[in-house]
Amino acid sequence: MSVYRRDDFAFPPARGRRGVDFHADGTFVPQLIGRGDAPSPAPSGRWDDTGRLFMPPSGPAPGGSGHIVAVSDDRLEISWEPT
Repeated sequence: MSVYRRDDFAFPPARGRRGVDFHADGTFVPQLIGRGDAPSPAPSGRWDDTGRLFMPPSGPAPGGSGHIVAVSDDRLEISWEPT
């Protein structure tokens, strides 16, 4: 399971973090750790209003599918199911 926090969350120092950007059109873009620990966008996936997430089967992102396990004001939990 992956846990995501808002951009303004007070994280301790780290050498890069993964993230995900959700868009109102039903797409999302995983942010992987790229060169120099900077965020690097991966191929986009699709989400639906049931909380299911679908990634293309190839590429550096988790791939496969997933589902949202829990949501709160400052926390998002996603369980990824790799292909």
